[in-house]
Amino acid sequence: MIRTAAAFIKRDCLQDISYRTGFVLKLMGVLFTSAILYFLTNVFGGTASIFLKPYGGKFFPFVLIGVALLDYHTLSLQIFSNSIRESQLMGTLEIMLLSPTRLSAIVCYSSLWGYIFTSFRFILYLMTGILIFGLNLQQANLIGASLVLGLSIVCFAGLGIITASIIMLIKEASSVNLILGAVSLMIGGVAYPVDVLPHWLRQLSVLLPVAHSLNAMRQALLQGYSLVQLTPELLKLIAFAGILLPGGLLAFQLVVRRVKFTGTLGHY
Repeated sequence: MIRTAAAFIKRDCLQDISYRTGFVLKLMGVLFTSAILYFLTNVFGGTASIFLKPYGGKFFPFVLIGVALLDYHTLSLQIFSNSIRESQLMGTLEIMLLSPTRLSAIVCYSSLWGYIFTSFRFILYLMTGILIFGLNLQQANLIGASLVLGLSIVCFAGLGIITASIIMLIKEASSVNLILGAVSLMIGGVAYPVDVLPHWLRQLSVLLPVAHSLNAMRQALLQGYSLVQLTPELLKLIAFAGILLPGGLLAFQLVVRRVKFTGTLGHY
């Protein structure tokens, strides 16, 4: 199992770094994005302090964590469907699914490098904020933040696998990812607190794992919440993870069985 996972990571890593310009731009994008968010803070000034008070009253730390964590959500919506599409284009999907490796393992292993690289970008976001733009994380609960991050990845991965299942069935990727990404960005609390939304939208945001992930991550990093204080959000993330990941893997298996039966497995 470890050897197989390592093989997937090595394959995807070598493929990623082979496009050197793109690889470097992905890293430099962290610096540029952080700078834009920092200077954007000057536009808001103190006007958003009422809504940002629970998070320390400053916009830059709030939005930086939001954008950094959104990387995982965006990756999850894309990596599984992109992996399937690339395998379809290269004609290797059928071969992979006929291999001795379990289908659930193939699905999970294909995302490992993406999550490793995104974790590096997440740390880079925080380090850029601390070293260049004066982000203060002295009271951060790193253990709590790590636990939140791990549960968030499981939740997002489950959502991404469900999305990939839908895409394999309807053969349309852009619209599905666009809708889910837009909804999460609009009511998930990425760029502004959920409290600024109308009541009915706040009620809908409760159904999004990204909203609970962001809230818990900000509580851990900006407010230094203990594990006990983080428990309400952690339990919600555990519930989402327990539903989305098994549900996603089951949906994927059912869809693969369906497209095999209809003979459309290699269609895109």
